[in-house]
Amino acid sequence: MDADKAEFLKEFGSEYGYPNGPKSIDEIRATEFNRLDQKGIVYLDHAGATLYSELQMEAIFKDFSSNIYANPHSQSDSSSATSDIIREVRQQVLDYCNASAKEYKCIFTSGATAALKLVGEAFPWSRESCFMYTMENHNSVLGIREYALSKGAAAFAVDVEDIVNGGGVSGGQEARVKLSPHAIQRRNEEILEEEPNRNAYNLFAFPSECNFSGLRFSLDLANLIKENSERILEGSPFCKGRWIVLVDAAKGCSTCPPDLSKYAVDFVAISFYKLFGYPTGLGALVVQNDAARLMTKTYFSGGTVAASFADIDFVRRREGIEELFEDGTISFLSIASIRHGFKIINSLTPSMMSRYVKNMSGYCGFIVLC
Repeated sequence: MDADKAEFLKEFGSEYGYPNGPKSIDEIRATEFNRLDQKGIVYLDHAGATLYSELQMEAIFKDFSSNIYANPHSQSDSSSATSDIIREVRQQVLDYCNASAKEYKCIFTSGATAALKLVGEAFPWSRESCFMYTMENHNSVLGIREYALSKGAAAFAVDVEDIVNGGGVSGGQEARVKLSPHAIQRRNEEILEEEPNRNAYNLFAFPSECNFSGLRFSLDLANLIKENSERILEGSPFCKGRWIVLVDAAKGCSTCPPDLSKYAVDFVAISFYKLFGYPTGLGALVVQNDAARLMTKTYFSGGTVAASFADIDFVRRREGIEELFEDGTISFLSIASIRHGFKIINSLTPSMMSRYVKNMSGYCGFIVLC
């Protein structure tokens, strides 16, 4: 053992390398990430893309070499088997977020950005609506304001300065949050003068963890906004509207998935390559059923309709939430490969991964705000 590692273990030894996991970090590196040593690379970009495991890829190749996965829109035994696996993976995604299948659905997208774009496109914006978002946000979240402003809605960014909460909104102590707004005034029509009615829909978006700074936001924000908006936004014309909450969990989900059994989150955007490296180009929007019913879909495509005619203005859309919003044939081979990534996540557990990443960040001198 070299001197640097010995010094490191003095400070972080009790938490280093998944001490309660099936393998130590040294075993994992030797058996699943041997290419790092072969190429002499130090890889620390867990925020950008997690490295896929060699054993993970071997399991995927063996799976694809041993089974036949057909287009789930076809009618065959192989297609039915593929559909079964897709349902299984949807449930895995919901389980990872501790979301009840009775209350939430998993819509597969081409990535977290596509999931966020879907929310912006389908949200019920009006001139009485407002899009509020935290200053620390990914560009893919900021882009949603283009949909809001184009419909005459208002938009403003906020600094979250203070959260005082006794273990959740129902935790026995008063919960409060202080917001400092930065208004974006760009409307195609005159600024709304009358007070929005209570049935107007507003959207609040924040990341579970900031891509840039690593700042983690408490998901108590979701409960606070939904249950106390009139007090938190006192003086704002939008305080009496109905607030819908969007969490960008693309970064935070890799080490701290949102617990949707505790927090009133309506939309969660996920990127799978940030979880376990492969597949890329695949994400998901976990959506609460009531919020999904508010979304309006303009475009229709193969897979989203039960019937349509070319020479008559007629289309009958599918009734299922997933089928309605998943345009075309979903990436069923990539979805099938997700199962092998979740095996790794479940064996290590997000909590152990979080502690390990925090220790490495601290050792390397990065700013860690948890």
